[in-house]
Amino acid sequence: MVRPLEERYRTVRELFPEFRIETVQGRIVVNEPGTWQHNTILSRTLFQLAAAAAVRGWEIWPNITVYLGPGHDLYVPDLAVVPPRPRLHEEHAVHGASTILLVDVVSVATTYDVHFVKTGGYARGGVPLYLVIDPFQRLVTLFGGPGGRRYRSENVVSLGEPVFLPDPWNLHVDTAALTEAGA
Repeated sequence: MVRPLEERYRTVRELFPEFRIETVQGRIVVNEPGTWQHNTILSRTLFQLAAAAAVRGWEIWPNITVYLGPGHDLYVPDLAVVPPRPRLHEEHAVHGASTILLVDVVSVATTYDVHFVKTGGYARGGVPLYLVIDPFQRLVTLFGGPGGRRYRSENVVSLGEPVFLPDPWNLHVDTAALTEAGA
């Protein structure tokens, strides 16, 4: 008998607690820890978001599952910004609509999922803002205004140009500072 995906997901999470475990289109994905370049981009993004988040009482979580509804995938973004006391599905999973911003840095292994799968899942799950940093294409994309299967807005800038995070942020992220070349 085949066990349900959610049960298999829990088993894999227990077996590999040091990895980021997701379900994407019905498959269990085990993501290894990021490279130093990946982590440098995340760190520099975090530094730019931290002050604005702290002033508002928000928290930045680097390893949380995003619950998008019953029967939907379970994604783990690189960073999740949440309000005080966000709505949790379980202790390791926050409701997508209860987030303020999710951030993913594209890696070789996650390119397809981040660009073509997660955007639709996050839109359906009510994630208000989704920031994708793609060092390979040298692009930064901010998705906003979830509406059904898609986001209503998509702002793409070249890595090196500022990207504006709208309300409730009202913040420009200096993408030139995110990579080694931009430092």
